[in-house]
Amino acid sequence: MPGVIFEDQAPRVESGANRMDIALFVGFVRLAAGAVISEDSPLFQWLDQRGWIGKPYGRPWQTLYDLPVPIENWPQFEALFDWQNRTADNRDGATYLGAAVRSFFAQGGRKCYVVRVGDPWPLQTSSGERLERIGALIPGHSGRLLPSPRDRRSWSGIGHVFGLPDVSFVCIPDLVDAVATDRTQIEVPAPVIVAPEEFVECSALEPEPPADRTVRDIGAPLCDESGFANWKRALQSAIDVISRAAYKVELIAAVPMPRGELAFDTAPPESRLQLAYPWMRTPGSAGLPAQLESPDGVLTGILAQNALMRGTYTSAANLHTGDAFDVFPVLDRHEQQDRRLIERVSIFGPTPDGLRLLSDVTMSEVEEQRPGSVNRLVATIVRAARELGEEVTFESSGERLWAEVEGRLDALMRGLWLEGIFNGTSPSEAYRVRCDATTMSQNDIDNGRVIAIAQFNAALPIDTITVLLIVNENTQIPTIEGEAA
Repeated sequence: MPGVIFEDQAPRVESGANRMDIALFVGFVRLAAGAVISEDSPLFQWLDQRGWIGKPYGRPWQTLYDLPVPIENWPQFEALFDWQNRTADNRDGATYLGAAVRSFFAQGGRKCYVVRVGDPWPLQTSSGERLERIGALIPGHSGRLLPSPRDRRSWSGIGHVFGLPDVSFVCIPDLVDAVATDRTQIEVPAPVIVAPEEFVECSALEPEPPADRTVRDIGAPLCDESGFANWKRALQSAIDVISRAAYKVELIAAVPMPRGELAFDTAPPESRLQLAYPWMRTPGSAGLPAQLESPDGVLTGILAQNALMRGTYTSAANLHTGDAFDVFPVLDRHEQQDRRLIERVSIFGPTPDGLRLLSDVTMSEVEEQRPGSVNRLVATIVRAARELGEEVTFESSGERLWAEVEGRLDALMRGLWLEGIFNGTSPSEAYRVRCDATTMSQNDIDNGRVIAIAQFNAALPIDTITVLLIVNENTQIPTIEGEAA
């Protein structure tokens, strides 16, 4: 038809959609001076296969601006990004994004994606300017149009999660710096050095070298009441984006250091949100203000290692923090026993065996689903069930298809039960799967919609959890997490 243009989207190359250890980091970092992405490089080929080179979805790949870059190890990140220099004059220290990615690999992470959304701002940048740049991290923030999973042109910042089905965690290390109050430089008196007098020959005058300046005289980002309100709005915007992803994805975020009383309870009560506190000192934080890095990169790395070594459905609580060697502020005994804090925020703290993760929880309103291990178990089942459903999307609805879906889900749940993930001495005690006329209305059947229900008892002191798998006739397969029953 005249005026109608059809555009084929480039094929999406999948890479283990059921992995539960891969993270997406989005933030501000400079491209390394010597980084050259040639057209015969594996990175160029990877981007080209996914449609990011050339029309209609091409981006400025030479600068890796707003593109998902797969990173398999820390040296690969360092070769591409100048993470230790916030500004070109090398006077403002390192970047929070770089420190977080370093900690992710130091804790045992094996793979992540990095989306560079621009160069970092100088440390003394005003609050208003920093808040304006949150939109680059979180599309849809402050009333902007939300990105669409179906429109690749709208994918920016964390919106790239729509094209990365193997991602389980999203991390935005620059967010706390963006919502912090304006910094005040701490005056550090210069040392007085008295040198003995001595005779020197006359020489031509040379310019004096620039005065030494490090980030040690710059305070760490702090939040007041207004900052926490901006932080909450940004987190909600991020959750609004990732909740549109086909797979269940979790946002890992750092609680800001307060300029006053800690206000973690202002965060959205969402099962997709896992908060980390307090801030940490690591080998990578030496170039950051006050030598402190936000703990979200450390927590993401621990969760990735836990998924690889012990299974994502096990709690990561009490795991060692690798090369992280200190926290600030150190929570006193009363704060560590505060149920409002320990039950809603993943806390790091010292123990007789060293620094460890003391709690592994989400911000879910449903208490039974608040443990991080339960939330990740649901995400695992959602991902596996969705993949099973995609294989039968175009088959005709009927008793034969219902039996096939039920059989596949039963095999999935039986495998999890054999791994000891569910409570129960027999499959019938541990889980139940149904896909028949009782799980669908006549309207569902008439419209070709297939609904399967899986109920299970996790190997934790919680109630039964229900997950629904819905296969629509329009090839969408949304999976809905039910309430604890």
